Order: sequence, then C-alpha cells, then structure tokens
Amino acid sequence: MYTKLRSIQSGTFSTVYKAWSTTHNRYVALKITPKYKTSEANMKNEYDVMKILNSCNPHPNICSMLDFYTDDSYYIMVLEYCECGDLYDFLDIAKSQGSPSSPSLIQIDMQKIIKQLCSAISFAHSLGIAHRDIKPENILLTINGDIKLADWGHAIQSPKSNDFQIGTDNYRAPETFSGRVSNSCFKKNFDRSSAPLYNTYQADYWSLGTTIFYLMFGDCLFRVSKSKKVQHLKNFDEFEKDPFAFIYRKYVVPRLSCGYNDEEDLHVSLQHTRQYIWQDLPDIYDVFHLCKIMVDTLLKVSNAKERSMENFINEVDSAWNKDSSMDSCFSYQNKIDLFWEQWSVNTETVPAKFQLKNFEKPCLIQDGK
Repeated sequence: MYTKLRSIQSGTFSTVYKAWSTTHNRYVALKITPKYKTSEANMKNEYDVMKILNSCNPHPNICSMLDFYTDDSYYIMVLEYCECGDLYDFLDIAKSQGSPSSPSLIQIDMQKIIKQLCSAISFAHSLGIAHRDIKPENILLTINGDIKLADWGHAIQSPKSNDFQIGTDNYRAPETFSGRVSNSCFKKNFDRSSAPLYNTYQADYWSLGTTIFYLMFGDCLFRVSKSKKVQHLKNFDEFEKDPFAFIYRKYVVPRLSCGYNDEEDLHVSLQHTRQYIWQDLPDIYDVFHLCKIMVDTLLKVSNAKERSMENFINEVDSAWNKDSSMDSCFSYQNKIDLFWEQWSVNTETVPAKFQLKNFEKPCLIQDGK
C-alpha cells in the first residue's frame, strides 16, 4: 500500500518518510512513531485532533491526515506530502545562496505566508484546538509557494491549560515557562490542579510572532539552551521593558559594530540586517515596521490578553496597502526619518541628508551573487 522512499525528517519521537501510495496514487509522508517513545493517550490525542481538523472541508493551509494505522511496534500516520520541505530548511538554503553584501532573493510574498498561517491558526482555534508548537520547522512549503501548518502532536482541545514546558523554547510564550509562575506552585510533587491556567490561543499568537521574526531575519528573537532558562526569562523581562531597543540591539547594532562614515556606509550596514530578501519586503523600513506591528499586537509579555491576531492582520493589511493610498511625495527620506523616530535611535548618529536606497526587486530563491 505504501512504499517508503527516503527519510525526510527525524525528531525526538518520530521519523517522517517520503513514500508512494498506490491507494492514493500520489506521494505521501509517513510519520512513524515507535510505541515505546510515546503513550497511547498522546497518540490518541494527536489522532483525534487530526480527525477534527479533517472533519469538515480540509483547510488548504493545514497538513491533512490521509490515513492512520498501527502494528505491534509502531504508530503510522499518513499525511500530505509537501515538496519543498519546511520553512526552516528552506531559509537555510536561502542563507547559503547569498551573502550579507549580496542577499539571496526569495520569490514568495511574506504577506501571503502571514495570511495563510493566520488563516490556519484561526481555523484550528474555531474548532477549539490550539497548536502549541508553531515554529518554522512545522510550517511546510508546497511547490506553489503555499504553506501548510503541520505536526499537531502538542495540540490541545482546550483554550486553557496548565501544562508547562510544552513546545519549543525559542518560540514559546513567557507564561508557558514555569519559572515565570509562583514558585509555590512548582515544589516537588506539586498539585497541578493548583497551578494557574494560561490561554492556549494567546500562547499561539506569541509563537506566531516569534516565528515571523525568524522568517524575516533567519535568527530567533529569543534563543535558549536547556542550561540557560534563567537567562531566557531575563530576556523576556528586558524585552518587556523596551522591546524596540531589544530588537534594535539584536538585529541592527551587530551590523553597525564597525561604524560608518557616510550615508552609503550606513545603507550597506542596514542591508546587512538580512541575509535574504522576501520579494514584497525589499525595503528595510518596511521590515522594521512589521516588527513594530508584531510588538504591538502579538508579543505582549505580561498581559497576554492584549495579544490579538485579528489586530495583527488588520495592521499588516494596512501597511502592505499603504503604497496605493500614499502621496507620491512620500519618499525614502520620509521612510528613514520615520525609522529613526519609531525606533528611538539617537538621530545624531544619522548622517546629514541620509537617503535609504531601495533594494533590487527580488525574484522561489535566486543566487545573490
């Protein structure tokens, strides 16, 4: 019925293979999980989630389950196959084909990816399902440049949870780290029923924001090793205190470390904040304006209730459609002035008469050389 062709991805709990299905007459992905690596309850949860997601018309941006079966040793989930792999590996290729002075060019619209990802998340939430592990590795890319949200193994059928340490640290919301919760709840053999609940949908919004940051810069907004979770929580506090300064220090300052003497030097340094360019984000001002939208709508640290994917989408739509309504006199000089004003950077460091030159119109990936 299925012929395994090659391994595509191997994780902690399962291995995914590309396979040919004689039943469906198409390529499929086989997610094979050894029974000793997971519990029957966990597997049933993932199966139930996938059945619910497929119960109506399958969402075009969610990776569908086509079949499921088991034997004495393995659980086998048959899934849609996406030709271009996941976005993490895709961006690795983009980075390898360019250089800081000549970024590779991605012929896919970031706006399209954002809208499709938000549509998939909204659809799941409307069915009472939170993903809880949104990250580039779990976003698959088709040959047509469409995305499919995959790997629902950590999903939960509830808007509330007190499960901590679920998901991937670099993309998890602050409230899902037990270190940000009262220590009295986390003594040895603590009663989980006494632990506070967090909103799983709002946690997904945070992961959406940090995922988009990775897609833009190829580097996680927050990065943590297992031995440095205390430092990771400190990063949240610093980000909450001044998110724009935090982002500026992380993504801009390292590229300006050599200094600059004139506007051309600064233009080149700002260009080095990216190793690749999305075709609808050729202008560095627009990149950082999108950062601000995410900070304002998705990346609220202490008050998760203020996160809103709806507001995020509305502001993104407004930003992308601005050119059609803007006066032609809105020049790149205006854009760079707004950039320095918006990000509270010392304007005395900006050369007089500085002009932000437009990048070339990018063209799936082209070599930057």
